[in-house]
Amino acid sequence: MSDMTVYEFQPLWLTLDRVGPFQGSPYEIDFTDEENRPCNIFLLMSENGRGKTTVLDCMTLLMRQLGEADPERFGHEDLDEGRGRIQLDVLTRIYWQGSDHRIVLSLLAGDIGEETFLKVWDDADLKRHGAERWHRTGYRQRVRGRLVEIDRRDDLVQDLRHTLIDASRMAPEGFANSTLSLPTTLFFPAYRDIPPVLGIEERPIIQPEHWGYRSAQEFAAHGTHWTESLDNLLVWLAWLNNGSYEDAVKAVNETVFGKSPDKFLAPEIRRVPPEAVVHSGDQTHRLDRLSSGEKNLAQLFLRIGAHSTRNTWVLVDEIDVHLHVRWQHKALNLMKEQVRRQPGTTVIAATHSIEILEAFPLDIHEEDLIKGGWIIEDNLH
Repeated sequence: MSDMTVYEFQPLWLTLDRVGPFQGSPYEIDFTDEENRPCNIFLLMSENGRGKTTVLDCMTLLMRQLGEADPERFGHEDLDEGRGRIQLDVLTRIYWQGSDHRIVLSLLAGDIGEETFLKVWDDADLKRHGAERWHRTGYRQRVRGRLVEIDRRDDLVQDLRHTLIDASRMAPEGFANSTLSLPTTLFFPAYRDIPPVLGIEERPIIQPEHWGYRSAQEFAAHGTHWTESLDNLLVWLAWLNNGSYEDAVKAVNETVFGKSPDKFLAPEIRRVPPEAVVHSGDQTHRLDRLSSGEKNLAQLFLRIGAHSTRNTWVLVDEIDVHLHVRWQHKALNLMKEQVRRQPGTTVIAATHSIEILEAFPLDIHEEDLIKGGWIIEDNLH
């Protein structure tokens, strides 16, 4: 692994062309505030079907591609089978070859020509964000099924890519206490239930599905198998015996249950069958018996604690889905606290909730937050 440290990694600009509903002309989203600062908490708003999920899918795709050695496909129909193309511009500060480099790094994918870019960064653009140089990386598709790497001779970019690739599957040091500086994206689809785990007899102490570093992680909407479950994650953390389980219990009890003395995640794992235990009054039950709001938050904050680095993008599709207004506000406020508690975190949450929008006034300053938002279609109801 090269001598490289990533100090900052923040999205600036996204351009989408011929993907999802963005078919007419290139569509651009600005992730900065009025002072040209990258936002660390950002709401993406529209009615259903206008492209919120497409935006989050494309950002995740580009980040996953950044940490892949030889991708054979993009993993998006409009890029693999059509003429779609996307570009995500990132402001990053990297220590490399003995000095700091503050650059704009453009991540690209799709039907892109040799010298074609969806957004060109000139000196004035770079200066506006305090950047020194513009670098590009990604893959263009010359013919269907053949991807060609962009700027393969850029030493800084190649060292960054191979640093991410070499770190793949590196185990975290602890829960919500990562010292790893490499960027990662955690994408949470709209469905964040905790379904019952299938197969009580088939629950070995085994490494969870998403364990270890990756440049992007997407948490499947319907994980009913043991290796995909939150129970397996918690059993694994307890088995590690390094304080991670205790930290995870503390995080759940603070975020999900608000330090309630009457409802809390137990400080021990049930052994037969191996699973987490929730105390509720005089009774106990499994994680899948939580309310929809509690499941939503448990999924978010257990995964964030287990998989985040010092440079983490948390992408949440439909942060308000199936939630009462009180739980919507709680989810938003906890995301704000996550950004404050872990500098280097960027939260981008999609919503069509007027209640969420009203609880997120951009003109009111909030300590340690750089707020921003984007309305894809200005006709929310």
